Parts: sequence; structure tokens; C-alpha cells
Amino acid sequence: MIALFETHAEGVQASRICQRLGLENSFRVDATGQSGGLWLLWRSSVGQVDVVASSNQFIYVKITNAEEVINLVAVYAAPTVTRRSGLWGELRDIIGGLEGPLIIGGDFNTILRLDERTGGNGRLSPDSLFFGDWINELSLIDMGFKGNKFTWKRGRVESNFVAKRLDRVFCCAHARLKWHEAVVSHLPFFSSDHAPLYLQLALNQTMDPRRRLFCFKAAWLSHECFKEMVQISWDLNLTTPVALQKLQGKLRIWNKEVFGAINTRKEKTVRQLKEVQDLLDVTQSDALLMKEEQLFKEFDTILEQEETIWFQKSREKFISLGDRNTTFFHTSTIIRRRRNRIESLKDDEDKWISDKEELERLAVAYYTRLYPLVDVSEVRERLPTGGFTGLSTFEKEQLDKPFTLEEVVVAVKSMGRFKAPGPDGFQPVFYQECWEIVGSSVTRFVLDFFESGILPQSTNDALLVLIPKVLKPEKITQFRPISLCNVLFKVITKMMVIRLKSVISKLIGPAQASFIPGRLSIDNIVVVQEAVHSMRRKKGRKGWMLLKLDLEKAYDRIRWDFLEETLQAAGLSSGWTRRIMECVANPAMSLLWNGEKTESFKPARGLRQGDPLSPYLFVLCMERLCQLIDFEVGNKNWKPINLSRGGPKISHVCFADDLILFAEASVVQIRVIRRVLERFCLSSG
Repeated sequence: MIALFETHAEGVQASRICQRLGLENSFRVDATGQSGGLWLLWRSSVGQVDVVASSNQFIYVKITNAEEVINLVAVYAAPTVTRRSGLWGELRDIIGGLEGPLIIGGDFNTILRLDERTGGNGRLSPDSLFFGDWINELSLIDMGFKGNKFTWKRGRVESNFVAKRLDRVFCCAHARLKWHEAVVSHLPFFSSDHAPLYLQLALNQTMDPRRRLFCFKAAWLSHECFKEMVQISWDLNLTTPVALQKLQGKLRIWNKEVFGAINTRKEKTVRQLKEVQDLLDVTQSDALLMKEEQLFKEFDTILEQEETIWFQKSREKFISLGDRNTTFFHTSTIIRRRRNRIESLKDDEDKWISDKEELERLAVAYYTRLYPLVDVSEVRERLPTGGFTGLSTFEKEQLDKPFTLEEVVVAVKSMGRFKAPGPDGFQPVFYQECWEIVGSSVTRFVLDFFESGILPQSTNDALLVLIPKVLKPEKITQFRPISLCNVLFKVITKMMVIRLKSVISKLIGPAQASFIPGRLSIDNIVVVQEAVHSMRRKKGRKGWMLLKLDLEKAYDRIRWDFLEETLQAAGLSSGWTRRIMECVANPAMSLLWNGEKTESFKPARGLRQGDPLSPYLFVLCMERLCQLIDFEVGNKNWKPINLSRGGPKISHVCFADDLILFAEASVVQIRVIRRVLERFCLSSG
């Protein structure tokens, strides 16, 4: 089926063009002169197509194929606000009463957000705001796209070039659930100033089952036989990672043979209920009434299990589990998966890649290049180590005292129940609900590490998931790599974090507020605002400057030898330093690429975003930069801004990996700043 807009043809000429296109059937709203024109063409094989309503701005058809019905609306919104003012109301009246799946798409001639345009003025029109309200009112879901960002462009030279995303496809929740793999492609521009849109409802995507990861299902916990099966399968004579691996195999078999498919069990229970209730219409007996009550309970348990499965997959945080929000969780899961699926990216030569295997190779190659030390010198300058405030004897004793069973329990219980699992597939909810079975084994494993300082191989392995930094990424660099670590490993690092929090505020200077107990980032925001206000009011020959810097891939580039030097400079004991380096160094990492695990690689540097310990290690490393700046200020090389007479001087403020630097506006100061930053970067990686 094809929809054509702005055809600029009518009458006999339009009929002749439709016949040449080779599709047997068509419906036309012809152009008036050289204005408008909206055609819908289709093959007979799509089924019976009934035109329900039409105007010069839309065609609404109902497509029936066997028992399947699709409501399709092709939209060509007029290019002027006055001419399309009544369109949204007409479509609201049509869509509001529809049943079944709905797909509505075409040229809406307006944008939703400022990032959907380039060039022109930087404001959203009232019509765009009204368009957004209309979408929300009808609960429409944008089906997204792959390919170029903009669907309309004008202008041959840079000075008057404008491009926008005017064309899009929406669907209702029913359609999104029915065709959750559906994809909209923005094809290249040809003779028109609009790019063609290509909608595929069903894709032939095959996944390798060997690369699918095991994932613990929280719904298993509600099965009456689950804990008994875990009790029998759990081997206390094995180390915890080996016992978990053995349990994985047992759970796969148990899920298939005992727990079964939720939908199949639900259909079977409904069928049995109907049979019992049909018998109760004829004759009543205690046996039948008890059977009906038992089936009601089974059905309620199945509904709870189904809701838990979709809640777990949806990653929703603001809707409570247990309110029968299964459809909402299901829809949220489909939308999230569709949004996170990476189907096309540009390579280093700005060419689009959409082949599945080529895309995977591009991503793996990028991260394989990012983590080794190939772009840094083996010889590293050592920075001054005397800037940290010394820890007291009591604080060192508190840090170094033996870890206890109670601390293990606190770390496990404090984790979010449905946090994403690591490579072993087990979420915190498994440990929390089965603690009486696995607790002794977990505790022994964790305390053995703190005693020996040796982490068994593969414990700190991680999966890398790529989270988009922008709405529609086009480059592999526009993703943030988040590490999914095993819960067993996170218990260890969380215990270390809880202790480290007691001294971190003493080790970190006032320029940093992120992750520090008792400090808020908003405090630093207020300081920056006051500094900017002061800069504007200052008079005299000397000017002042503010530099905002973002340290690219800062977490991923930290050298491990620099981290070790920083831990020693901070006054942590050799035991603490050894344990931290054991946790950080030499993990095996794999990308979780569109639901499949890629081949693993070994990094040679970097902190993993997703490990509870990483933010605190990062701020310790950043404190070394703050100390370098303070050293230059103390030597009067760096001239900071003075907010008031006799008040504090400010040279820098940190927001995690974002820096804001203040200095006198001069070439000399730029050289000082550059020297400090280069020295820190060369040393830290």
C-alpha cells in the first residue's frame, strides 16, 4: 500500500498516473490546481479496503484481511496553520471512537521539539504545542525511525538551509503490542523536498539462541515449588559463582517443564473454568464449587505472575507492581525495546550502516579500541601526592576493621529488587527472597574475598549496554556505556562504598559535590550563578572568563596505575588499595547488542559506570586535578575570580566529569589552564 501527497494532478491525468504505478486499486483526493492532492494505492492481496472518511487533508480506511482489521489514516496536513486548524479536531473525532489497531501517518507539516529542526528560528509555534497536546490526548505512540533525522529540507546554500522532521508515523498501544518489531525507515531524498517513509510491520529478524542470556524471572518466586527446587539444587560445597551456574541449568529445565508458558497456562485455566461453570449451570455440588474456587485462585496467581514478568521487563520505576498494570508494563516494554534497538548508524566515513553483522562489528571495534592503552604513553608523569587531608587513626581503624555478616546482609537488602542483572542473569530479588537458602554461601564468598584480597576469575565480568545520549543517535560515540555487573560483585563493592562514605567528604575538597554525602550539586550551581552575576557587574580593565569543559569518556579512560597512585595518595591502606584494584582491573566485558551477547574483550583501563564503587573512585581521581589547580592558584600563576572584597576566590567547580573554570581573561591564563589540563590528562589517561 502506498500513500502519495502533494500530487499536483487531477482528473484524467491522475487516473493515468495511477494505472501506470501498477497497483490494482486506488482512492484519490485530487489536487485543486497545483495545490494539494492525496492518493492511496494498494494491491488486492492486502485484503478488503473500505474508505470510511476522507477530506483534502486525510484518508481514513479500514483494512480487513481474514479476521484481522487495521484502521489506517493517511494524513497530509495543509502547509499553513489557518488551513489545517480544523484538522486535529476532525481526526480526534474519528480516532476517539475506533476499536482495534490504528496506524496514522504522513506529512503533519509541524514539529514536536526544537531538535526536530535545523536552521530557522529557535522557537516552537503554538501550532506545534497544540499538535503535541493532540498526540497526548489520543495516547498515540511515535513509532520512531531509522535513517536520516529530517524528512523535509529546503535551501541549496548553508545560509538559508532549513530541515525539519515533518513526516512521521503514529500508532495506538494495541498496534504497538501487535507489531512490536515494526520499523519506520526514512529513505533518501529524491526529486521531492520530502523523504519517503517506509513502514514495515513485520520483520524477519532471527536471533541466535546460543547468544541469548539467561535471565532470572521474578515470577518464579510465586510458584509453590520454586524454593523447594532451589533448596534441592543449591550445592553448599561449591563456590557461589559455580553454584549459580549450576542453578541456571536447573532453572531452564524447570521453567520449561514445570512453570511453563504463562499464556498457555492462562488459556488452559480459563478453559477449565468455563467447563466447571457450564457444569454448575446444570447441577451444583460441593466438589464442583471447590474446583471452581481452586481454579479462581490459580487464575489469580497466573495473572500476578504475568504482571510480574512484564513489570520486570518494563524497567518501570514510578508505577507500582500489584495493581494489575500488565498491559501498561507490556506496552512500556515494547516501546523501550523498540527505542533502544540499534538498527542503523554512521561509520567513520559518515556512511549509513544497517546490516546487522556490520553494525555489531562497528560497535565491538570501537569499544575494543577505547579501553586499551594504545593512545597513551607507557611512561606517565607522577602528579604531586600531598594534597589530600590525612585520615585520623580512628578513621583508618574504622576502614580497616574486618567486614562482618551483618554488613553483607545490609548490602544485599539495600539493593533495588529489580535492578538489571549482570552476566549471570540473577537479580537482587533472587538473593533477597532466597536468602535462607543461599545466604550462607554468599556470605562465605564475600568475606573470603575481604580476607584474602583475591577475587575469583569472572566475578567482576560485565555486560556493556549502550544508552543513547541524544534522542536519535547517529554515531557510536553518541551512546553512554553502562556496565551491568553481577549482583555478587556489587555486594562486595557496595560494602566498600558504605565504609568509604564515612571518610570521602574529608578527602574531597569543596569544589566537588557529586556523590559526596552531605553535599548537593545545587550548591555548586548557586555558586556558579553568583560567579557569573559577579562577572557581569565587575568594572575595570581586566576581564574575566568562564570555561565549561566536558571530559570526553572520562570514566572509560582513567588509567589503573593512576587510580592506584591516587588511592595511596589519599591515605588508604595497602589492603584497601589491593582490594579496590582487584575489583577494578582485568574484567572481561561483552556488549549486549540488541539482546545478544557479543564476544568478550579485556580492557586495560577505565572505571565502569554501573559499579557502585566507580563514582567514588572517579571523584578521588578528579580531586587530583583540583589539587593541581589549587597549587597553581597558590603560586599565583592562576588568577581566580574574587566574588566580593575580602570574599572567597573561585577558580573551579566540578559536576562529575563537567568542569567550570574561572580565571582572568588573558592569553597568559589560557596557557596556564591548558598546561594544567594537559598535565592531568597525560597522567590520568
